[in-house]
Amino acid sequence: MQAPADVVTAYETALPDNPDIARKRMFGTPCAFVRRQMFFGTFGETLIARVGPARVKALADLPGMQVFTLSPDKQWDDYVQMDMTVDPERFSELAAEALVWAAALPRKVKSPKR
Repeated sequence: MQAPADVVTAYETALPDNPDIARKRMFGTPCAFVRRQMFFGTFGETLIARVGPARVKALADLPGMQVFTLSPDKQWDDYVQMDMTVDPERFSELAAEALVWAAALPRKVKSPKR
C-alpha cells in the first residue's frame, strides 16, 4: 500500500528530530521506530501514532481520528489513526507524544530467523 506524497510529506514534517529514531518501512510505507518499537508512521492515506490505549480512547472520537484498524478484524488499540483533515500541528504533537510513549516500552527483541 503506497502512501500518497502529501501523507509522506506530513509524516516527514511531523517526525521529531531525534538521533534515536530509526526510519524503516512497514506495510510498504515509511514508519519510525525507537528501541525497535514502531511509534509513528503512514498507512494508506493516513498517519498513525502509538500513544497508548487510554490516550487513543480520548482521541478516537475527535474529527479525523480513530483507533488504527489494519483490517476489519484487527484493531491496534494503542495507535491512533489520523486522516489529512487533522491540523498538521496535531500530527507533530502526537508524533512527539508517541516517541515518548514508545521509548518507555521495553526494547523489542529481534526474532530469530527460521
